Amino acid sequence: MSVRIFRILAVALLGIAAASCQKEPSASGLNNDNLVYTAYDEGTDFASFNTYFIPDSILLIGNTDKAEYWKDADAQQLIATVVDNLDARNYTRVEDKAAAQLGLQLSYVSRVTYYVGYNYPYWWGYYPYYWGPGYWGDWLGWYYPYPVLYGYRTGSLLVEMVNLEGDADAGSKQLPVVWDCFLGGLLTADDELNLQRTVDGLNQAFVQSPYLAQ
Repeated sequence: MSVRIFRILAVALLGIAAASCQKEPSASGLNNDNLVYTAYDEGTDFASFNTYFIPDSILLIGNTDKAEYWKDADAQQLIATVVDNLDARNYTRVEDKAAAQLGLQLSYVSRVTYYVGYNYPYWWGYYPYYWGPGYWGDWLGWYYPYPVLYGYRTGSLLVEMVNLEGDADAGSKQLPVVWDCFLGGLLTADDELNLQRTVDGLNQAFVQSPYLAQ
């Protein structure tokens, strides 16, 4: 597992030890900082992928027991930022997810903390209405190819890249998450600044993930 961490708007350094799990650092002291965290499966050959599918909405993770989706102009700008970065790296977006090799999911934690671990059958083990494997096709579940445990707090944005071709070599019907990105410390009292920080964070996530280039 390879992890690189950058703070865009601060000089302070943040250390995270590479162990059997990774957690988001304490949110205290991050009010003025933008944290960009990326991880990927070192066994994945990203050059072997050409096409991807991304939904037109962002899942809102909150305190409700129903799925909520963020679809306004701000959400579209964030989705477009991911699309622009992938297109710039010679990936091709397709409208039919059945024809895509990769799937992208964006989630925004709007209120509380949720955890996701590699040993759970679903990414968000405690959220009842997250997009299930059936959204992508006839799959039993998904998993991270590396041990991971994340804690997401209010204002966090998560991007996860799934290999929709599954783990063919192992004969598995599960979908591996081959890359993910976590943005923290996004919230201020200025909505326009929050959006810009999030866009900047997404761009930085791709900058610090050179292995995604074709």
